[in-house]
Amino acid sequence: MKQEVEVHEGQALGASALNEASLLQKEKTGRFETVILFLNNVLHKISSILLFFLMFLTTADVIGRYFFNKPITGTYELTGLIVAIMIFFSLGSAQIKRDHIEIDFLTNKMPLKMQQILFVISSFVLTVLLLLTTWQLYEYTMRIWAGNETSGDLGLPLYIFSILAMVGAFCFMLTYLLDTLKGIVKVVKKNES
Repeated sequence: MKQEVEVHEGQALGASALNEASLLQKEKTGRFETVILFLNNVLHKISSILLFFLMFLTTADVIGRYFFNKPITGTYELTGLIVAIMIFFSLGSAQIKRDHIEIDFLTNKMPLKMQQILFVISSFVLTVLLLLTTWQLYEYTMRIWAGNETSGDLGLPLYIFSILAMVGAFCFMLTYLLDTLKGIVKVVKKNES
């Protein structure tokens, strides 16, 4: 009888310590997730504002070109640069909402555990690839900054747009890092039960 009580108390202690550890882990992951969601939300809103600006710029350019024979100089180049920023700024938000295309007809037939493990592996690989992309954007930014490269018609410094693309790529990488961490928690949690 005494041994049973000691075993139950030991299990209760182990369970409470495990619950405290997982609570602490959830709290840290929750804070990290909150920061990532905030950053990507801000970038997505900026992207929406840029799209709105491009709509007016293109409309004004078309009206000026066809009705007054005076197009807005640099519209084509500015549109290309801003679209690149819009894409990089929206990637993280699309990942959070799971709006990216996934081909999962094979993985859907696998056991849930295997799906979660594959999700962790693919999220980790994509995190590394996006980290490398961000690093290469940084290297590119340093080269064009040192070379003082500017756009053709307007003479805008290109490093500004490269820095913004790098910020978008970094936040996109953070979303995959978050997916990796959440996936690991799911896989480990399933092993514990």
